[in-house]
Amino acid sequence: MKKILTGLVAFALALSFASADVKFSFSNKLYEEDPIAWHEEWTDENTGKKESETETDFPPLNEQMHFEIFTDRVDAMVEATMWLDDDDDDSPSDSGNFYFDGEISDYYIEFRPIKPITLSLHTGIFSDGSYLPVYDDNLWAGNIGSNGFTVTYRPSALNDALRISVTTPFNTLASDDDRSRNYLNGDVTDGDDDDEFDIGIGAIYTAELFQVGASFQDLFDSDERQIGAYVNLPTLFGVSDALTVGAGFAHSERDRVAFDDLTAYGGIGYENLLSTYVTFDLEKFSIAAELLYNFGLDNKSGHLAGHDSFWDFYTAASVSFGIVDSLTATATGKLLVDSTSDGEKSVIAGAFGIDYDINDNNTIGAEFDIDTFDGNWTIAIPVYWEYHFDK
Repeated sequence: MKKILTGLVAFALALSFASADVKFSFSNKLYEEDPIAWHEEWTDENTGKKESETETDFPPLNEQMHFEIFTDRVDAMVEATMWLDDDDDDSPSDSGNFYFDGEISDYYIEFRPIKPITLSLHTGIFSDGSYLPVYDDNLWAGNIGSNGFTVTYRPSALNDALRISVTTPFNTLASDDDRSRNYLNGDVTDGDDDDEFDIGIGAIYTAELFQVGASFQDLFDSDERQIGAYVNLPTLFGVSDALTVGAGFAHSERDRVAFDDLTAYGGIGYENLLSTYVTFDLEKFSIAAELLYNFGLDNKSGHLAGHDSFWDFYTAASVSFGIVDSLTATATGKLLVDSTSDGEKSVIAGAFGIDYDINDNNTIGAEFDIDTFDGNWTIAIPVYWEYHFDK
């Protein structure tokens, strides 16, 4: 796999130097973001007494390099991450042992043999309405691409406004989903019933005042099929250039996890998921808010079967404002709620951070995060230094 990725990047670079129109970007980010302390409370089953414990940990120190290039025919990206960590999570007896590790954490490559057609590997093609601006990621149901191979068609008659994709999902990174093979004739390793060939289709149409998108994932598999539909309204039909509103709906034939780390105490599981977000961006001030609501999932106490950290309702909001030139502060709040009558207590999380642009290429930042749940809490103090440039 490493040889394949190296060859793909080398191929893209070779084409870039032969092309008159080349753009690329690079970033190097040194950061840590994991909790440094947490407090747990529980009731002892034997004595009935309330017990508690507070622990601390050395958070992993991460080094991440990200390179992306755009040419007339080929676009490509590779991201690699290494980290320094200790063995406390593996075994208390290993405490104090530090190690280095690393991986290719993400990549993609796209090739356009002719203008309307794009062939891509490990490419996410997301509807804008599936974005969560506070969490800074897209919902997977809004993806008309996959981690496998995708063919995208852009009709020239519509000036590239319409994208239609057909994708065959499979794994190209070890950290992807468990399923690593997409059998044309089914896979009988799990019993007498074959798994249907995994294929997805989708389309995204982008106009000046709106974007709509729909995806059909695992189309032939009635047990795995997922449908997503999203709409995005930049300027909200001309109300304000600073305002954007997006919303969508996803239906899955099985229980799924949207995100398991919206807070330190879990995220959202669903069969039917409503999502929406709004952003308002000015030069020195911006607001972002997002919401996820799961309904129709029959899970005791609002928790997804087999997990103990999934809620039904999530919302978050952040406010960013310029203090002085090059210095920005951001305050964030998050809420997870179990909407069932016998549900768990809510998760409440908050964060405050600052970012400082040293110059055009260097940015540093620090943040204080605290997540609370039923007398439990975790604290993290993420810090980073990022070098970046575009050409």
